[in-house]
Amino acid sequence: MKILFASANSAHAYMDIEREHRSLQQFAESGKHELRVLPAAEIADLRDALSPSDSSLCFDILHFSGHVTEDEGLQLRGSGRRKDYLATAALKDLLRNSSVTLVILNACNSGTLAKSICDVVPAAIGTTHAIRDVVARQFTRNFYAALNEMASVKTAFEIAVKKGKQGQPAFIHAGEDVAIGAN
Repeated sequence: MKILFASANSAHAYMDIEREHRSLQQFAESGKHELRVLPAAEIADLRDALSPSDSSLCFDILHFSGHVTEDEGLQLRGSGRRKDYLATAALKDLLRNSSVTLVILNACNSGTLAKSICDVVPAAIGTTHAIRDVVARQFTRNFYAALNEMASVKTAFEIAVKKGKQGQPAFIHAGEDVAIGAN
């Protein structure tokens, strides 16, 4: 499976994205999956990665780690250290013409966006409220470990939530139950 990991940190609300990157790197190496990383992602980076001219560069999963707002969409990196936002409609346009089957928004309060983008991708995962970095990383490790065992998205999601140590589950699965092809 091919994963695009896009991340954007904020000087005002720092997240430990490097550890999530490490978890994804370990997953990719354990199953001989492909991982492309876009740190400090900008809108142009996502546009280029999701609209490749070479079909061998297409991705099955878009995994985003950063911040989301319901009004403005994904918070990405702008020029300098400024924030830039990829609006929901613009994200849907990028995904509509991509090969992405699953979008994981490992960002606080991203559930509404996850549900919305299911208009153009088969499945998405988001969160219903604010979550701690450690919970997000734990979900990532558990989810991808289950996917590596050839679980469907829904089954991998259920396993990851069950193994989580949070009191109230924060993650939601929207859309269809899809299988993500191995390799």
